[in-house]
Amino acid sequence: MHNNLDRQEAIRIAKEKMQKKKEKEAREEKEFYERITSGTPWLIFKFVVAFCTLVLLISTIEVFVDGPTKKLDEEAWSIDKNWEYRRHTVLNVEGYMFAPQNGDWFERIENSLNITYSPILKVGKKLSYDVQENKTTIRRHVETRARSIFTWFPEFQLLLLIPLLTFIFRQQSAWFNFARITSLIVVFPGTLMVIYFAIF
Repeated sequence: MHNNLDRQEAIRIAKEKMQKKKEKEAREEKEFYERITSGTPWLIFKFVVAFCTLVLLISTIEVFVDGPTKKLDEEAWSIDKNWEYRRHTVLNVEGYMFAPQNGDWFERIENSLNITYSPILKVGKKLSYDVQENKTTIRRHVETRARSIFTWFPEFQLLLLIPLLTFIFRQQSAWFNFARITSLIVVFPGTLMVIYFAIF
């Protein structure tokens, strides 16, 4: 009988310890959540959300809307020997990289090149030219700029959505903290790199 009471008391004490541990962990998690969603840390995160959302909107418009088109002289482009693509010719057109397939490029009609710029940032977006398919058929070929936001759609836009979705669906959870950290140390620096290397 005495052993049974001791066992019950030990179980009760163990349950109390477990309950206190859970309460302490819940309290610490709540304090941590309140700390990261207020003050300077939250202000920084809101800046990242606003910046990435703005880039998301601008880059989506840049992809779907064309800006002005200009006819190019033959001197405006050169073959970039630094890149070796097996089935593509890599071109440097006004500092922008285009990589049309060899078949399309070799059959082009000279003095038919045009470059189309993006509407907002006015950077090179598309290269177009006439291709002589046979003696009677000429078609217009359009090549989108390589290694840019124009060819990284929609992956780039989905990446930019992470901070916004994290902000909208914020809640005290491990998922929220992971997404917040990802936004700060992956998405934001990645966005700056894309802007620097791919747009300008």
